[in-house]
Amino acid sequence: MTTSPDGTTQERAIADDLVLTRTAAGTRPRTAPRLMRNAVQRYDWGSRTALARIQGRAPAGHTEAELWIGAHPLAPSALRDVDGHETCLADEVGADPLRTLGAACLARFGPRLPFLLKILAIDRALSVQVHPDAAQAAAGFAAEEAARLPAGPGRRFADPYPKPELLVAVTHVEALAGWRTAREAARLVDLLDGARAERLHAAVTTEGLPGALALLAGWPAHDRAALVADVVRGVRVALAGSAVERDADALAALMWVHRLVGQHPGDPLVLAPLLLDVVRLAPGEGLFVPAGVPHAYLSGLGVEIMGASDNVVRAGLTPKAVDVPLLLDLLAPDAAPVVAHGRPVTAHEVVWSPPAREFRLGRIVVGSGDVVTPAPLPEADAGPQILLCLTGSVDVLAGTHRVTMRAGESVFVGADVGVVRLVGDGEVYRACVGEHDAV
Repeated sequence: MTTSPDGTTQERAIADDLVLTRTAAGTRPRTAPRLMRNAVQRYDWGSRTALARIQGRAPAGHTEAELWIGAHPLAPSALRDVDGHETCLADEVGADPLRTLGAACLARFGPRLPFLLKILAIDRALSVQVHPDAAQAAAGFAAEEAARLPAGPGRRFADPYPKPELLVAVTHVEALAGWRTAREAARLVDLLDGARAERLHAAVTTEGLPGALALLAGWPAHDRAALVADVVRGVRVALAGSAVERDADALAALMWVHRLVGQHPGDPLVLAPLLLDVVRLAPGEGLFVPAGVPHAYLSGLGVEIMGASDNVVRAGLTPKAVDVPLLLDLLAPDAAPVVAHGRPVTAHEVVWSPPAREFRLGRIVVGSGDVVTPAPLPEADAGPQILLCLTGSVDVLAGTHRVTMRAGESVFVGADVGVVRLVGDGEVYRACVGEHDAV
């Protein structure tokens, strides 16, 4: 095993050994696509109805924020055989990585599924956060391991992997993502009156937007209530003015400040919309967030794919631990979020393939009477797939095997399954390994 300059672990020797072992043992029959049972995360920002509505079931009576679909160790999916027997996907990958992942994926990422697929149901704002790149994650995790820090709130690096992410909007989605220009931020802060707003304005103009964010996150505890009270008064006055009515960007920022005060009273980062861009996604638009970009999802329903990591460093809008100095260290000055539509690759499929080695995401529309074969991948990018049915009902065919997905259900297609076909009437999201030469 070797480590590349970008901090990723290479397992080519393991893959070669497994290929030799499998060849010596003879060829085993291909496995079948299998239905998955996926965990729901109950984070307090989640919707009480959206995931239940997708899955056609009664609401659970509590928030349901994310449906996790993959092999992440915190909540791995289960694979269900035709007889109802279930096995853990993470265990299957560990026990037979060559069969589940394929030689190319195993050589690139080692014996782990490199991506995690989710449905996000966002009813309240998530934290303002940043994710490390591959080198930062590897170094940070190694340092915390060497210090023997136990798992929990005291750690900032849960694993040695990066966490780029792509969210494709199912409904209209709003988010904070990336920095405004200093001029834009200063203009918005000028809409608020008072000594505290002047202090923030001075930070924007003299220390830059990261410095202004640090000022808010480190605002003295004894003065936070007074700051937010000033914000409430200032936003009320600004929204009543005629100038804001003609400025859609200022209106959106101030409305989100107002909403965040209601969701996170007492948190100075309710002012984050004045520093970060408010991004609005129409259904079908994707938002790619690379490492080092500050962001916070605000509202809406989307399908998200990310590097299979839990490395999150937060600045605010959360009861969880924050670490502003580390967040500032992780910022990538030249990185920016990207909003994009999927690229058509067949008559039925569009694909988002951002500069992330870990994943790509496709959206396939299957009409009644259609037999749809997902677009083939280059041999160097071959690997496992996860198919998620978002609406309708779609059957996954592979040889003599047939598995039915209903809305909100998913199927794991191991690397050795081969070509699959889709029939039925529905919308399917397809998660695959990213391009081998992605930056």
